[in-house]
Amino acid sequence: MAIAPKSSPSKPKHARFVFRPYRRIPTWRVLYYLSGEYIGKGVVTNLSQFGMRVQGEHAVEPGLNIALRLTLADDGPTVEIERATVRWVDGYDFGLDFVQINPAAARHIASLLNQQIRSSPLSN
Repeated sequence: MAIAPKSSPSKPKHARFVFRPYRRIPTWRVLYYLSGEYIGKGVVTNLSQFGMRVQGEHAVEPGLNIALRLTLADDGPTVEIERATVRWVDGYDFGLDFVQINPAAARHIASLLNQQIRSSPLSN
């Protein structure tokens, strides 16, 4: 019985360390995404001011533009991101860069990040 090789992620083979000038926080929030090809549900596992990592239910492709809708707090408002671009893919995990986000959503994300960073044991 032949076993299919595991597909490799779409990250460059010789990826080098990249210093990110912004903080990322681990999270576990449900989101919905929409493109011309997909309507899907996923989980945000990592969030920054400029993007996020998602575990989705579709195998998306780098370069795909999608719209997002998520709630970052149990009692918080819904955050809508008009356009995010898929930058890398690893199976059903993918990284997104925010391309078009309204100012209120950007402020909400920044507030959440600042709150999480201040309450982190590493920031004390």
